[in-house]
Amino acid sequence: MSIRNIIKLIARNGNGDACRGFVSPIAGIPCISLMAALALAIAPAPSQAQNENAGTVAFPFLTMNYDARSMAMSGAAAAVQNDIYGVLANPAALGYTNRMQIMAGYRQVMMDVWGCPLGISFPTANGVFAPYLVSLTSGDFNVIDDGGIATGERARSSYTALGLAWAKTLHDNNLAVGAALKGAYHYVGAGTDNFSAFGAALDLGVQYRQNNGRLTYGATLRNVGAMYGYWNEWNEYEMPYGFEAGVSFVPRHMPNLRIALDVNRYNGDFTNFEPAFEYTAIAKTLFIRGGYAFSIMDFEKMLDVLSGERDESYQKSTVNTLSFGVGFNTTMDDVDIKLDAAMQFYTDISSPAVIVSVIVAF
Repeated sequence: MSIRNIIKLIARNGNGDACRGFVSPIAGIPCISLMAALALAIAPAPSQAQNENAGTVAFPFLTMNYDARSMAMSGAAAAVQNDIYGVLANPAALGYTNRMQIMAGYRQVMMDVWGCPLGISFPTANGVFAPYLVSLTSGDFNVIDDGGIATGERARSSYTALGLAWAKTLHDNNLAVGAALKGAYHYVGAGTDNFSAFGAALDLGVQYRQNNGRLTYGATLRNVGAMYGYWNEWNEYEMPYGFEAGVSFVPRHMPNLRIALDVNRYNGDFTNFEPAFEYTAIAKTLFIRGGYAFSIMDFEKMLDVLSGERDESYQKSTVNTLSFGVGFNTTMDDVDIKLDAAMQFYTDISSPAVIVSVIVAF
């Protein structure tokens, strides 16, 4: 099966049969191939609960979260003042930073599929600017033929996005607006066959806070753009554009707790909900976080269960489930260090993903 046909099958149908003819280097897992290499790239694993348009967009890695704080809160980041992490979810959050910051991280997806965010922010009189990079790679996989014989060739899929974000606060620093322009590149190959695609997209975001930040609203329009495809065609597949809105607040009588809720809808997916919390265990030092992601379809099926109409064949539509994490902040010689870690659990994979990220502010 050619790489071109694999890409077409996965991108158009999300069909698990597309992985026939490849195998991973992990013993006992016979069908991991480019289907797993592209696990959160071209299409998610097929499921009866999936949206009928799943797997029909390009560069879906652009919808993922890469920092450990957002991951620990199941992606609820639209209305969280998130420092330079904001370039990854809502660029408006970048506007509240007043020091130069450096961001780095490691984001495991599954097995050998992992990603990495890097960035640096510069506050200026005209706003905060931040160039950043996000990558996602499958690592190398052994290639076998249709008869199960190893060919000696290797397969790989990798994504890269390079962007520049800008944000500025207005209205007595209670309102922040931001934008991020990014270019994306995808390489997929096996043996001597390889293909690539390019794309460009724009993110727009806004955050508004009240009561000294105790109540924050946020909204972002993401990944509005176009691609130049694998077969040298413009807009061969649609970009994973979408809208996300959220709110976070600190209860009046529980000043150590922040509760957040994001609602999003991306092209080729259901409406998703991401309730989360962040608890300050030690003031300005230690934070405990958690969240749970579910779709409108999951919610409707839960109501069916409560009414006694359980669908035994139903599978949760979102791959992500529970997320937990911690954050540790410290200062050394006027340098602020924020270290975050998270674990994300999946519906059909026993091992959770591990995410670690850090911000250093000068």
